[in-house]
Amino acid sequence: MVEAPTVAPTAEQIAKHFSGMDACVALINDTVADDTDALEAYRSADEVKLMVTRNTEHLEIQAAKDWYSDSSKSKTPYTGAVTAGKAYVAA
Repeated sequence: MVEAPTVAPTAEQIAKHFSGMDACVALINDTVADDTDALEAYRSADEVKLMVTRNTEHLEIQAAKDWYSDSSKSKTPYTGAVTAGKAYVAA
């Protein structure tokens, strides 16, 4: 089977990816700072940890993309959220 050539995302698509990543960062950081709302919404600590894990994994998947590493945008919020999310889940 022949693989289709990879098409680089447009600037608009990259902006949407970063916007989605920003939402993950906010959700992770807000939950780590105070998980009261998340516990109420998800009904259990295990479910909250699964949500944080999904968002952390999403950030890691996106960080492996060429457009992410090619961007001059600061990566600090994303790497920080991954670190915080993993620590929260491990606690």
